[in-house]
Amino acid sequence: MSVVSPFSTTVTAQTAQTERRCVSFWSLREDVLVDTSGPSGCVVLSGRWGEVRLRGAGPSVRETLRRMSLGPISLANAVAGLTADDSMHPPSGGPETEILAVLHRLQHLVVRSLSMEESDHLLMSVVPIARSARYRPVAADRCHPVRLSRFAFLRSEGQGFVLESPASLYRVVVHGPEVSWLIGMLGRPVTIDQMAASVPLSAPVISGIVAHLLATGMVVPAERPHTGEGTQGDAPAGGGAVPHFAEDQDPALLSWSAVDLFFHSRSTLGRHDADFGATYPLAQRTAPAPAVKPLPDGPRLPLARPSLTEVAASDPPLTTVVEERRTVRSFGPDRLTAAVLGEFLYRALRIRSLHESPDESGHTESFSDRPYPSGANAYELEFYLTVRDCADVPPGTYYYAPLEHCLVRLGDGETDPTLPERLAEAQVTAGLTEPPAVVITITSRIHRLAWKYSGLPYALTLKHVGAVIQNLYLIGTAMGLASCALGSGDIELAARTTGTDWRIEPSVGGFILGTPPEPSSTSPSSPTVSS
Repeated sequence: MSVVSPFSTTVTAQTAQTERRCVSFWSLREDVLVDTSGPSGCVVLSGRWGEVRLRGAGPSVRETLRRMSLGPISLANAVAGLTADDSMHPPSGGPETEILAVLHRLQHLVVRSLSMEESDHLLMSVVPIARSARYRPVAADRCHPVRLSRFAFLRSEGQGFVLESPASLYRVVVHGPEVSWLIGMLGRPVTIDQMAASVPLSAPVISGIVAHLLATGMVVPAERPHTGEGTQGDAPAGGGAVPHFAEDQDPALLSWSAVDLFFHSRSTLGRHDADFGATYPLAQRTAPAPAVKPLPDGPRLPLARPSLTEVAASDPPLTTVVEERRTVRSFGPDRLTAAVLGEFLYRALRIRSLHESPDESGHTESFSDRPYPSGANAYELEFYLTVRDCADVPPGTYYYAPLEHCLVRLGDGETDPTLPERLAEAQVTAGLTEPPAVVITITSRIHRLAWKYSGLPYALTLKHVGAVIQNLYLIGTAMGLASCALGSGDIELAARTTGTDWRIEPSVGGFILGTPPEPSSTSPSSPTVSS
């Protein structure tokens, strides 16, 4: 059976193609306000990145910006002497220089859109998403292979698609299905001529679309071969040498996966225009999550509360604890006890106090105070214990109630089928020679953060996990216990073990606790102890 290349067939509608071309339209971002009422021709543009003042702006500039604030316009129609080609280049003199100079200065506020000749709908719009965005037009070579960037993401938003990339300072809004056709073909190296042979679009239209995608970095060109290297950079997608792309070998990008780079760029500021920070995005849709999770059903096992005065008197100094902290992957013959486990949880994770206060959205929120830090006192993390071997605590899975300082048994205890699975997973993850005595699963009531913050919730909860794990390590070291953080985990298994919905309360971390091994096995050269 032969395999037919998708680029080797011709769409029937292609026979009716005409040499239609793209038409460029210009507008301002939807959040930009234009004030032309200033004295002496001063125009003020206000947007998410502050104000831009244009002093001494002429009538043509004022009118063009006013019209651009209402929607996409053709500069060739708005300003005498401008053509579609003029609008693709920085100003170089002549009567139309003023408007081109202004638009060149306002690149971070200007949206570039494309349509086809004799068409009443837009194909796509290129929206700047950062103050430093600078649009650099690129000429598309019809015979040179191009490809969608490996960092580009296509997702639905509103009534259409949006193309985004953490490596780009633009967002491409896809208005017409024609652009979607091309994006679908750009998953592999392909030339404009090859695309023109497969879709009912003329090569000039495809060239215009690809040129804009190249300018945004959503599409990348194959590297051209150096002299004497042959023609691998211009090889067709259906055969010959495989085209190479610079982003695949860029040292600055090799360490990043597309998902990680996108997560990093969107959970920080500087390379996106999404809402960010304490915006209370869910305040009008749902109530905030309570500071303390309601206790699940199940038998309760009260835990002993240590005397903090006695603890403070007997603990080693902080510097000693920090210097002696180690990750321990083997454990001693002694058993953990309920008293030791209770002291550990009390010192590291309990709720010390509760209070309420009004927030900026007008709601009254409840808050707690605990031994570890948490941004905005959210304290969204929850803790579940899988117990295999602890004196006076029957084997099983438990929820730690930080306010009541007790364990609530979940499931069927020792006969719970998830118990050996969770212990085995933790053993493999930590590289242990035997199942651990106790595994702590850390989950996040992410709504507690998402109700208040935009852009931050998941990144913030991971920071909180890091703070908690350090706290668990230090308390464990001070108590002479063996501790080991888990670097990964099975989120489906964790959901089954804890009885939670991974979409509502995902597992975000794990920790192992046990008794220390014999002194001879804790030497710095021991492979079961690491920093």
